[in-house]
This record gives sequence, C-alpha cells and structure tokens, in this order.
Amino acid sequence: QQGYPKALVDEVFSQLTFHPHVVVADKGQPEFVETLDTYLPKRVDAYRIKTARAAYQTYQAELAQLTKQYGVPGRFIIALWGLESSFGRITGNYSVPSALATLAYEGRREAFFRKEFFLVLDILREGHVSFDAMKGSWAGAMGHTQFMPSAFMKYAQDGDGDGHKDIWTNRKDAFASIANYLKTEGWQAGQNWGRQVQLPKNF
Repeated sequence: QQGYPKALVDEVFSQLTFHPHVVVADKGQPEFVETLDTYLPKRVDAYRIKTARAAYQTYQAELAQLTKQYGVPGRFIIALWGLESSFGRITGNYSVPSALATLAYEGRREAFFRKEFFLVLDILREGHVSFDAMKGSWAGAMGHTQFMPSAFMKYAQDGDGDGHKDIWTNRKDAFASIANYLKTEGWQAGQNWGRQVQLPKNF
C-alpha cells in the first residue's frame, strides 16, 4: 500500500530475525542510567583523545573545506566521529532492519521504531546501501555517524559526489553528514560547543 517494490519487500521481510537481547539492551542504555561524571571518563579516554588529535591533523585539508562549506570547525566533526563510532571502527554488526523490527514488535516504543523501520525501506529503495551492508547498533543506529534512519534522511550527505550517501563505509560522506547535522541543528559559526560550570553550594 505504501508503494514499496515487491522485490524489496520480499528481500527484507524474508530475512528479518527477532533478537531477544536487543530488547534487554533497550532497557539499560548507559545514557539513561549513568550520570555525566561516570559517563564521560569511560567515553572520552586517553585513546580517543590521542586518536582524535592524530585524525584532526591527518584530515586537516578536508576538514577545512567542510568548515568553509558548513561553518562547523573540523575539531567538532572529529570529536563526534570518535565518540559515535570510535573513528569508524565500531559501527555495529546487527542487521538494522531486524533490530528495528524487533524493537517495534516488543512494543515499548512501537510507534517510534515502526516509523524508523519504514524509513529503512526508503533508504534501501534509494540505493544508498545494500540490505546485507545495512549494519548498525542494536537500536538501529548506523555507520560512522550512528544515525538512526530518521537522522539519515534529515542529515546524510554525499560528501564525495558519487551519488550515494554512504555513512557505513565512506568517511567523506560521514564527515559531511556530521557537519550538516550540526549546521542543521543550529550551530553558530565562531562559537564553542559549551562550557563547564560549577554551581555554588546550596544552589
């Protein structure tokens, strides 16, 4: 009824698998059960800092071009890349369609994950990635950028001009997508991302 090609529907639905551990993981996300003080040291460790500094130097020319185009300093593109996928090394091995179908079926956030599942069909229909290569986290976050399908549809960019938005294997597409994400969400050129503050006693 929604106009998806029969071949695509047959390919996707014939390979869907229910993942019980995805449901377990959904109920214990660290962002929901940890404080910033316990979360940050685990995510922003010495390895990530060292690797980020090296990557920032390696891709300096490329980042400068993105800064000119999107107004986002390159260091923030590298920082987000490092935090989301450890610089493209940890992108997830779950079949995104199966993970999303599992979470929709489980029902705790059915409407959200059902919507994300149909957006997966849109991405596949547009030919940005094959079904077999559409891997991601247990929650359906995909590629170097760990975009959910809705974020992909809103922010993903074709950074190298080859006609595909490939955040799974194409670093240039990933970098451009991160820059576009920050710009779209209101990044102000010339400003920093935030400041740490200490509240006075008895605040």
